[in-house]
Amino acid sequence: MIFLSDLDRTLIFSHRRISRNNLCVERIDDREISYMTPYAAEKLCEISERITFIPVTMRSQKEYKRISFPERCNIKYAVCDNGGTLLINGIPDEEWKSEIDQIYSAAYDELRECVSFLEKRSEIYLDIRLVDDRFLYTKSHTPIETLAEMEKAVSPKKCGLISVGDKIYAIPHGISKGEAVRKLKKRFPDEIFIAAGDSLPDTEMLRSADIAILKYGDGKLKDNIYNPKQYTEAESDDPDYTVNTVIKILEEYYHEKN
Repeated sequence: MIFLSDLDRTLIFSHRRISRNNLCVERIDDREISYMTPYAAEKLCEISERITFIPVTMRSQKEYKRISFPERCNIKYAVCDNGGTLLINGIPDEEWKSEIDQIYSAAYDELRECVSFLEKRSEIYLDIRLVDDRFLYTKSHTPIETLAEMEKAVSPKKCGLISVGDKIYAIPHGISKGEAVRKLKKRFPDEIFIAAGDSLPDTEMLRSADIAILKYGDGKLKDNIYNPKQYTEAESDDPDYTVNTVIKILEEYYHEKN
């Protein structure tokens, strides 16, 4: 079995969600950024000792490497850049990189058009970034309106435009968490894949996995069916829900096998 998990709001949380007496797993300089409950950290270690745990995140490589999971988790693989990069022991996999480089190159002109459009918009309040040469990211005070206007101005054919909260993305077709799952399934054809996520960029990953865990998060995934075998959190936004559900799945699976 392989456990794929989104990170922010699925497995790790900001201080707004968890009190500061919990385990800090991310710092910028001396500032604490993200946390897990001690219980969730311990259970994640237990899970990773039984099956393969692979973080799957929209974070850049640099942002991902800020996270310090407990050493017992022994994480060999991680997927960053919304599926655009596979890290093996912290180093980008060359075969994966070559495939994604081609996709990014084909969409580059459209991405530059999006950059040019956004640079003229007064509602954009974050530097416009081409994250690790994989996708465009920025923030808007009016994200829905910004996306609608960019769609008209650019009419992208090689990129998809999405917003999550105030975040704006232009992502080349072929770079996604769902595509990452499909690539991983080719590498590990005999494994059962569990995937956990909380937001719209996770939907393809949830559909592509064998078992899906939907964390409540901002509630946008609630009441939707993405996978025939799906576990969905209620509105409690429990920081331990993801690890507890994986443990439940493992108990059910091994009970059925025996």
